[in-house]
Amino acid sequence: DQTSTSYLLLSLHRTLRTAAVMGLLWIRRSLEFQLELYASLIDRDGPHPRDADYEAYAKHLSPRKLFPFPATLSQMPERKAFIAMFGGVTLDELNEEVNREVVKKLQS
Repeated sequence: DQTSTSYLLLSLHRTLRTAAVMGLLWIRRSLEFQLELYASLIDRDGPHPRDADYEAYAKHLSPRKLFPFPATLSQMPERKAFIAMFGGVTLDELNEEVNREVVKKLQS
C-alpha cells in the first residue's frame, strides 16, 4: 500500500543521508590525518615520518576507537624517501633544489 511505500522511501532517505554524512566525516578525518603527516615533512629536523604518523593517527583517528594502529604504518620510510617520491626523483637524484620545490608545494 501507499503508506508502506512512503515509509520505506522515507526510511531509505534517512539511511542514505546518514551514510553520506558519516562518509564525509571520515573523509575529513582522513584529510586531517594526512595534512598533519605531510606537514611534518616540511621541517628537515622534524620527527621521523613513523613518529609523525603515529602522532597524527593518535590525534585524528584513534580517538574514534574504530581502527587499531596499522602495523604497516610503523614501517614508514625516512623523510628523504618521501621528498624524493613527491619530487618524482630517485633517492640518488634528490638534491637541495628538489627538496625546496617539494617543501614549497607542501606548504601551499
